[in-house]
Amino acid sequence: MRGPRPRTFDEIVAAQDLLEVARGERFVDPTINSFHAEVSVNEDRDGTGEWRVEYFDKHGGCYVTIFAGPEAALRARAYFQALKGKSLKTIRAYATH
Repeated sequence: MRGPRPRTFDEIVAAQDLLEVARGERFVDPTINSFHAEVSVNEDRDGTGEWRVEYFDKHGGCYVTIFAGPEAALRARAYFQALKGKSLKTIRAYATH
């Protein structure tokens, strides 16, 4: 278990599916609580050729960047590596309206 809440059924199935695990990469951002610290890059499950980089803020807000078109995988992985290597900052803002 990654955090204080139990995993959903879909999360458990995904964690056990070798094809799902092979679709992308993950890293843990140590600057945020462990429950929301995971940053991931994955190919879209629908087979559209789109790639997604996703992470959450400390309030549960989801940030998703979608890469489509030529070399989507290459661009998504480059963005992910820039976040992982800290050459780009992972913004986790929380708007108070």
